[in-house]
Amino acid sequence: MMRILPGCTVVCLVIGLAVGGEREVVAAPDDAPPLISYEAFEYGFRGPDRLDPGKVTLQVVDTGQQSHQMQLVKLESGHTAADFASAVKAEPRRFPAWGRLMGGPNGVVPGTRSKTIQKLDPGDYVLVCWMPDPTGAPHFTLGMTKSITVAAGTPKPAPEIAPDVTITLADFAYKLSKPITAGTRTIKVVNEGQQVHETLVVQLPPKGSIKAFGEALAPGKPPAGSPPGKPVGGVVGLAPGDHALFQMAFTPGRYGLLCLFPDHETGQPHFEKGMALEFDVK
Repeated sequence: MMRILPGCTVVCLVIGLAVGGEREVVAAPDDAPPLISYEAFEYGFRGPDRLDPGKVTLQVVDTGQQSHQMQLVKLESGHTAADFASAVKAEPRRFPAWGRLMGGPNGVVPGTRSKTIQKLDPGDYVLVCWMPDPTGAPHFTLGMTKSITVAAGTPKPAPEIAPDVTITLADFAYKLSKPITAGTRTIKVVNEGQQVHETLVVQLPPKGSIKAFGEALAPGKPPAGSPPGKPVGGVVGLAPGDHALFQMAFTPGRYGLLCLFPDHETGQPHFEKGMALEFDVK
């Protein structure tokens, strides 16, 4: 869940890069990609600094007191996390071509976790949390980043994973290939738009709406109490043409999809341009 919105609420960027850590790969059952897990807390990520190339399951576990997420950004052409911060500060509505947003597990509440399945190529990356603290300050500006390196080498072959449902992202709408039903589901998210988009999955109360959830995170002011709903995962920002998968246990009830990324021209959050969708899980 991102909060780069008009008024430059996220772009007074101060990067506090985490250091230290060890390589950690947790075995997954059957032919599933290896599980790489990071703890998210106020304000940082705890987990491995170096990873092997190939397909992995990235997991964020919220061990803090606030909601967190884990955006994966690939830094190309020798650029650094500090370069990324400077570029976004200079142009808050657009991201530099060499800082490619590649998804990652979207927002969850304290004590819960979410995960995505990603293909990691060798190179340098930075993990980022865009979510706001109780004063409205984005966690990114409070030092919630972590640099990681994917080692050079040939990735191990990995089987293709057939999704249960595909969510297609456009400018500015979501399209589901079929209804999502109760149970553990693998969802493929494909960005066919011309801008960065996300899929934030929100579990809604009976009288809540996904637009009201987004409006509770309005820019330029602290969040007005608890939003009407609970973030339960999904995929953070994906660059045009990219895709990622996420796995989630859906229980019967009302859900919504939301994109909080800003429009290139106006800075208006995408959900205000129609990129919000409610659906029932049965």
